Order: sequence, then C-alpha cells, then structure tokens
Amino acid sequence: MIVLNNELIQAANRYIDENHKDFSELGKRFFDAFSDRSNDNISTQVRNLQQIACSATRFADIEDFVKNQMGKEKKDDENPRWRALGDDGQALGEEILQKLNQLREKSLELDDDAANQMALRLRLARGWVRAVVSEYLYQVALDQMGGNT
Repeated sequence: MIVLNNELIQAANRYIDENHKDFSELGKRFFDAFSDRSNDNISTQVRNLQQIACSATRFADIEDFVKNQMGKEKKDDENPRWRALGDDGQALGEEILQKLNQLREKSLELDDDAANQMALRLRLARGWVRAVVSEYLYQVALDQMGGNT
C-alpha cells in the first residue's frame, strides 16, 4: 500500500474542500434520480457506490461500477436512474464518470509518480463520494421532514 506524504494529503484535502459544493450538487442529482418518495428507503445504489469507492483498491473499479450500472438499465425502463437526464441533458452516470475523470486529472497534476497518482485518485474519490452521499442523505432527510421541494 502506498502511503502519501503530508504535502500530497493536504493538496488532496484542499481540492476536496474547494470543490465540495460542486460535489454536493451531484448528491442532489442522486436524490432526484434515486429517491423513492413512496417509502423511506435509502437507495442501495447510492450505498453501493459509496462502498465501492471506500473499498476499491483500483480507481478503475469505481468507474467500472458506474458503467456496469448504466449498462444494466433497459432502454425502455420507466424509471431510469443511472441514465436519468439532468437539466443539462447529461445522464447521471455520464456526469459521475466525468467527475471521476476530473479526479484522475487532478492526481496527474498533483504528482508525477504513478504510484502516488494511484493513491491520490483513491483518496480523491473517497472524499468525493463522501460529499455526494452526505448531500444525498441530507436531501432524503429534508424530504422526510417535509422541507424538500
């Protein structure tokens, strides 16, 4: 296992903090796509994404999970979730993959050592997914309390 030095850890943490608002917006998209207002269940899809990001040993595992979920949906599905289009016309899964690619690019920018880049990508992905899932859960809570429109 690669251990990042404090400078790289702080750089990754700064990036996550600086982009937290943007990451949280994706959590709102998750709520729109995955909330089932007919019951109080938390989406297993959202939890599965979090689990993959937190347990993956390879960044590509996270990307592969998203692609796999997008591929499981049928074209005529009445309730597409991973393929759900946002206001910008982009599918949720595509937006997630785009965000993950930004994390990959950031790791390349922060260090030119391949091993460090791999560890940075995972650290960035875990910070990213925490922001996304916490916003999703917050939106669920607001909805359950009657405060989400």
